[in-house]
Amino acid sequence: MDYKGPTQDDLANIQALNGHFLREVSGAGVAEFGDLARRRLTDSERARLAAAPFLLFSFREQDANYWQCLLGDDPQFDLIDAGASPSEGLRHLQAAGLSFLWQLSRRNPYVTRVVSGAPVSWCEQLAGWTLVGLLDRAASRHDLLTARFADDDTIWRRLLDTGVDSKRSLRCTSHHSALQALLTRGGQQGQHEALSAAACNMPSPVRQRAFQTTRSNRHTKV
Repeated sequence: MDYKGPTQDDLANIQALNGHFLREVSGAGVAEFGDLARRRLTDSERARLAAAPFLLFSFREQDANYWQCLLGDDPQFDLIDAGASPSEGLRHLQAAGLSFLWQLSRRNPYVTRVVSGAPVSWCEQLAGWTLVGLLDRAASRHDLLTARFADDDTIWRRLLDTGVDSKRSLRCTSHHSALQALLTRGGQQGQHEALSAAACNMPSPVRQRAFQTTRSNRHTKV
């Protein structure tokens, strides 16, 4: 089967969404965004990090219980603390990011998984809704949008160090290392080939790294 990778327009949208996220969160001091919230990036650093070929923020794609409560026939908001509404900037990003992943899940779910680490079930769940219905359910959630790799300080330390370096080779290595972690940590066993097949159609050198990831994991497991 032919797994088509992201288009140039997809990558441009990812970069724009990442840039918005970094402007909102970098140096803002919001505890849930960890190291990124404590580090005030320069304009150049934000642009370099935003160019990572995946979304730097997450919609809790792996949290099936959360999404069941959010999109279920009888939304159980009492099971999720609604808390305060997100800031205007993050609310705008949340709507834009969900809209992007919604249309991508309908058009090319494999790419959704490559750029967000989402499982197949999440892509199907998203694609089954109208965009208006999806955004209506998500509009007031302050706890939906989080930093990707929120549980892994090591990845963020690397992204905030060599990931913003002016030297392209160092920057690409950092970005691709994070992409490698994204492709291998959340997916089900036996799905890495499909994800890497989609990633391999991304502009070089991303595709080379994606193939190396799958081959390395296969040899390790054997």
